[in-house]
Amino acid sequence: MPRRQAGRKYPHVTTDAKPHNHQFCPVVEAIIARNAERGEPWGTRHDMPAVISEDEARKVRTGFYAARYCKRLSHILGEKVSIQSNYEQRGDAWVTWVRVWPRSVAKAEIARRVSSGEPLAYNVLQNMKG
Repeated sequence: MPRRQAGRKYPHVTTDAKPHNHQFCPVVEAIIARNAERGEPWGTRHDMPAVISEDEARKVRTGFYAARYCKRLSHILGEKVSIQSNYEQRGDAWVTWVRVWPRSVAKAEIARRVSSGEPLAYNVLQNMKG
């Protein structure tokens, strides 16, 4: 088996070796614009249209998490984007939801919660209210 050279890029979502998936970037961009235009609070939950299978819902959630690395969104917002997304079953369908924050707002909320003595779970934004 041939040796790999040092520094070889693997096709992960954060490297230039894999093209960025912009499928859900327009949705996140619309949420950012909605916040700017209407003053909607950061972290508001947005439910997406229902899908038939859990596998499709998982792909939508993964797409939202890939949008965190979109350079265009970072340029529009002026900083990196923090995203929380998950899915839940409603009847026979699966609904994916997403919450969006600027990274500075998310970090400030985490710092506030730590300073108030609240223990942090693994996913620190899970119970964050916008």
